[in-house]
Amino acid sequence: MVLSASRPPTRDPLVELERRVAIDGGRPFLTWYDLDRGLRTELSARTFANWVDKSANLLVSMDVEEYPRVANTVLASHPGHWVGLVWTMAVWQLGGQVLAVRRQELDVTDRLDAAVVGPQDAHPVPGLETIACSLHPLGAGFEDHPSGVTDNVEVLSQPDVHCRVPAGRTACFETNRLLYGWTDLALVEPSNERLLVIPGDDPWQTVCRTLVAPLLGGGSTVIVVGGDDRGIASVASQERARHDRPKSAGE
Repeated sequence: MVLSASRPPTRDPLVELERRVAIDGGRPFLTWYDLDRGLRTELSARTFANWVDKSANLLVSMDVEEYPRVANTVLASHPGHWVGLVWTMAVWQLGGQVLAVRRQELDVTDRLDAAVVGPQDAHPVPGLETIACSLHPLGAGFEDHPSGVTDNVEVLSQPDVHCRVPAGRTACFETNRLLYGWTDLALVEPSNERLLVIPGDDPWQTVCRTLVAPLLGGGSTVIVVGGDDRGIASVASQERARHDRPKSAGE
């Protein structure tokens, strides 16, 4: 178990996002590619923060307010997808904890307040407010609305109100039975570069590399899924991004 104190981190990604929006909000922050499907989504810091605010406000409208514990299955089923990263920040903005787990691994003993699921899992999680995401590159909803869930497109009707709830839980993230505390966020190595990242199987590492590191360091991220080496190299060249390869054991 990895766990730090429940106080906010010295270097706070939520504060850094606010700062980025204020001084450099229009510059690209996250650029997401699915090379196999020919999809691309680019979000500036201002646009990303707006999605975060609206997502947090959707939870509040469901009476899931302060310190929620929310399952974010998108982080596990679609690593690195921008919607999963938005929901991670939205839960943190409410002082809550993210559980990154696949839908089939959810357990009634997890004591959750809500669940965010992807298109393959667009059915209610028993006893929980369930938000289903189509993962459309522009954030559109499902063509056929799934029953018993809230379509993620509903975030677009939420107010653009920004609020921050102080950390209320000891842990801010859980995955693979490991807990990470708020001060663990401050230990993430910051990045001031534009990095191309291929998401791996560890949701915590993916969140740190694609989201937390560029927020702490003033950088930006190009997230690529699918494709081959040639396609990835082409994206790196087009985006003027350095391919950030994970360090191997012992490095």
